[in-house]
Amino acid sequence: MKHKPIKLKDLDGFTVLRAVKEDTELRYDILLDSLGKERIPACSPRIGVILEAVVIFISVSEKPKILSDEPFYESAEVLRWVSLNWELILKHWNKEISDREVLNLLRSL
Repeated sequence: MKHKPIKLKDLDGFTVLRAVKEDTELRYDILLDSLGKERIPACSPRIGVILEAVVIFISVSEKPKILSDEPFYESAEVLRWVSLNWELILKHWNKEISDREVLNLLRSL
């Protein structure tokens, strides 16, 4: 299923954790969903990539996919980072580790 990019200003009401580009060594900040599996309505595990004023969603798996038709610069690097951290992000999504733990354990490229 393709998702339309969400404008950053429209993320009100979402509980997100921000992994900053200085820590991930990516070009963009990454949003992790703090509600994860408890989100209502439920959705599959995903992260958000902040591109200026919009957020592009990416699936969380060993082989992640961009969940919109919106291309972005260095998307291959972001997909590689998700592949590197997908098990950890999934543990966070499933509430097996806390926000603080996931930020401390995320690996950079």
